[in-house]
Order: sequence, then C-alpha cells, then structure tokens
Amino acid sequence: MAKYELMLILNPSISEEERNNSLNNLKKSFEEASVKIEKEDIWWDKKMAYKINSSDKGFYVLFNLELDWKVIINLTKLMNLDLNIWRHMFVKIDV
Repeated sequence: MAKYELMLILNPSISEEERNNSLNNLKKSFEEASVKIEKEDIWWDKKMAYKINSSDKGFYVLFNLELDWKVIINLTKLMNLDLNIWRHMFVKIDV
C-alpha cells in the first residue's frame, strides 16, 4: 500500500447537504475498497486559475490516503459519475 494525496474540486454553488452527500458517497467507496483516510482537509471556496462551468471558484478538499494503486481506476470512474465533483487528481507521496 502506498500513500497518495487526492485533491478534489467540487461545485461551489451546491448546497452543503449535496456536498456532504458527494463526500460521504466517496468515503463509502473508500471504505469498500479498503482505502485508509489518514487526513481530510477542507479548504472551502477558493479562486481557481481558470473557469470551470463558468465559475471562477471551486470548493477544494484534500485527502491523504493509503491505498493500492489498482483502486485508483475504480475510484476515478466513480468520481467521474458524480456531477458535483468537477476535478480530481491523485498524487503519489514518496516517503
């Protein structure tokens, strides 16, 4: 198992309930795939370098995870299906 950071940019105009539902669904997927969440850091609304869906702001969430690299493929598919998640990126952390 390796350590990764997962950065998410969510739609900032959705309600807090919708945002929590998206994050909770993602966390359930983590649990089902035996992904260990080491840290969750919510950065709230931040100005983006470029517009996504006509918005110059995004709701940022950073996860520090421990997982097997093969799980990333399935998690990416799930995040692509959630319209509230605009962008995501996994980055391997060398320890």
